[in-house]
Amino acid sequence: MVIVSLILQLVLVISGNLRRGYIGKKLPYVAIIVWLVYLSADWMATLVLSTLLRGDVNLKNGLIVFWTPFLLWHLGSPHNITAYSLEDSELWLRHFLGMVFQVLEAIYIYVRFRSDTYLNSMAVPIFIAGVFKYGERIWALRSASEKQLINSLYSSKRNASRQRNIIRIGLSESTVNHCFEGKGNVSELNLLREAYSSFIIFKPLFLGLPFGLSAKFYDDKIYIKSKSAEQAFKLVGTELGYLYDLLFTKMPIHHHQPKVSLYLRAFCFLSAVSSLIAFSAITDKSQHSKVDIVVTYLLLLGAICLDIYSFIMHAFSTWAMVRLSIPENKVHKFYSKAVAFRLHSIEAKMAIKSMAQHDLINYYVKAKTNKFTAAVRIIDTGNLLQKYGHTNWKTVDCELKQFIYSYLEEKRLKWAEKHFRLEDLEKLLNGKGENMLDELDIDRDDLEVNTTDFTQRIFIWHFATELVYYDDVDRFRRGMLGSFCQIAKSLSDYMMYLVLVRPLMLPKGFSEVINKENYTQTNNFFPVEEITKKMRKIDFSEVRKRFISAVLGHKDFRMESNSIEVLNGGRKFAQTLQGVVTEMRWEHEEKWEMISKVWMEMMIHAASQCSWKEHAQQLRHGGELLTHVALLMAHLGLSTQIRKVEAPDEDELNMPPFPL
Repeated sequence: MVIVSLILQLVLVISGNLRRGYIGKKLPYVAIIVWLVYLSADWMATLVLSTLLRGDVNLKNGLIVFWTPFLLWHLGSPHNITAYSLEDSELWLRHFLGMVFQVLEAIYIYVRFRSDTYLNSMAVPIFIAGVFKYGERIWALRSASEKQLINSLYSSKRNASRQRNIIRIGLSESTVNHCFEGKGNVSELNLLREAYSSFIIFKPLFLGLPFGLSAKFYDDKIYIKSKSAEQAFKLVGTELGYLYDLLFTKMPIHHHQPKVSLYLRAFCFLSAVSSLIAFSAITDKSQHSKVDIVVTYLLLLGAICLDIYSFIMHAFSTWAMVRLSIPENKVHKFYSKAVAFRLHSIEAKMAIKSMAQHDLINYYVKAKTNKFTAAVRIIDTGNLLQKYGHTNWKTVDCELKQFIYSYLEEKRLKWAEKHFRLEDLEKLLNGKGENMLDELDIDRDDLEVNTTDFTQRIFIWHFATELVYYDDVDRFRRGMLGSFCQIAKSLSDYMMYLVLVRPLMLPKGFSEVINKENYTQTNNFFPVEEITKKMRKIDFSEVRKRFISAVLGHKDFRMESNSIEVLNGGRKFAQTLQGVVTEMRWEHEEKWEMISKVWMEMMIHAASQCSWKEHAQQLRHGGELLTHVALLMAHLGLSTQIRKVEAPDEDELNMPPFPL
């Protein structure tokens, strides 16, 4: 069982690396595996301690005393996953009390099973190192709790108030510049350093706190200028990497107390190495079975390997590399070359790579023509098969990034023309497509959504977008649609994914009710008697084409009085959008440009309404495109949480106290 605990630690290290960057079809399985391993690792270590505690006192096995401290090491968890979710950090005090009981239990086992051998002495440094490891985890959890993060902003206020050029509460310009003082200009690290500086400045933003920021510093350091879309997405992706480390790993505490961290690492490593040497040289192995000897060696080697791996990962993390100075000696030059090699792999992972896609029409057609899907829906009350089984992933390509970035820049320029008035910003952020229709002088009567439910608006626009898309494709207009067609469809499918799978990232609505109602309404186009074996053998694209024709050619069908008319609304929107081409003499590409901008406006609204706590929560699942867009908006000033202040002093930047 002790070996099982060690194996779980090794798997947990792999899982911690996997969940950080994995985005794809198997995401639900990855999340479940990481969750099970995270819980099992703690549970197994605790179970082994309890089993050893209940052991027979007459069993004279000194190795029990020697094995026990390793379980404290395991309870300290790896460096790359201290918390599974944000809730774990909020419960740091519970973890602390658990640590107290586990340490007392280990001491009791030591006293109860001690023997007249050298194993008693060899267990002491391992025990102390185990307590350090466990305590380090608790400290990381405490440091990542919301209350402590807010307090850390105010604890630095006293130091910042003594310095000049305050840029926000608790932070002066000299503090930011001091991070890289004497490090020299290493061009390869410019993006990392810029991202780290922005991360420090935006800490109140990540905590959901409004704050004042020096206008001059904002314009010089925060506002993204002269950057391509790819560079901008890499910048915010790197910042979110720092945020992930702050909330879910031990990296920040190693970074903020480097000397203490180095001494503790050295002590733990030397404890394991010295114990390995002592066990090999001094212990009389004839008194123990071969199995016990092998288990002991595996525990010692496992502890040493985990420590070495942890040190290497920290040395080549963005937290360490960002402080790299110009090489001065051979060792430093060797490290710099290794960092340069590591930067290539990190740079490839900076920007978001994939986004989820959920096409309702494809799902409806598959569900109605597939016996298995129809049968599963009877028992699948949470629609898990629809949400995860029918969600696909696509690459966030350069065209989409450029469109998003250009659209946000355009909105900032329009806001600048209105002298950055708060009411104009609120109008911009609260637009759900109406602003775009007004700008294009399109009659809104036929495209008006009479609901305050944002999720219902997404359903209607998504259904309309899919109808128009498939109608254009079926009419062989693909060559006339341009790149905006794919951009609009990608954004439409992504927003529908958020509605169904990530509803907490959007304003509250009746998404589950609407989704169920939509599925029921599709019976109007798939009567039971028409879904025959012959129809199921027809090519899927042909069935889908028939469905599109049936919907677009259908008149208003009768609805129950309390029914949510999404299909009717989507059909009317689709017919109106197709009519715009004729009435306004537009090209089909212009139509799709308008649709893509409507979706972008809804995404901006969703990004501004989503709490940063929820944004941060999704980082453990690889991160969402919506989070990257929200941070881009903050860099461009499109956030009501940031208040720019001209020539600020401490009183101007100091907002009213926030509840702790």
